[in-house]
Amino acid sequence: MTSSALEKPEERLKMVKYICLCMFAPDFLKQDLEQRQSHIPKWSEIATKYGLKLLFWGPAMGVKEHAVFVFDSNGNTAKFFKFQREWLQLGTPEAGKYIEYMKTITVH
Repeated sequence: MTSSALEKPEERLKMVKYICLCMFAPDFLKQDLEQRQSHIPKWSEIATKYGLKLLFWGPAMGVKEHAVFVFDSNGNTAKFFKFQREWLQLGTPEAGKYIEYMKTITVH
């Protein structure tokens, strides 16, 4: 991180990343690999809708969760929580169908 980013809080916000460790639900794990991978573009589209960018996804190592997703908020910190609600389908009958739970680490 550059010294100018430390001096300007608005610059630090543009650097915020979210590391999301996901534990998949049994319904998701029962799908074959192609079916599971077909969800990733849909989830990326939801992120884009909220001004986020999916930077990386892959297997999580050294933790019990199944996968890790890294999102760039580009300064839209508040929008991450709206995105998360839609991604996890909270408040709908579909909640928990594919992602049992998620842990999020915010990185500046």
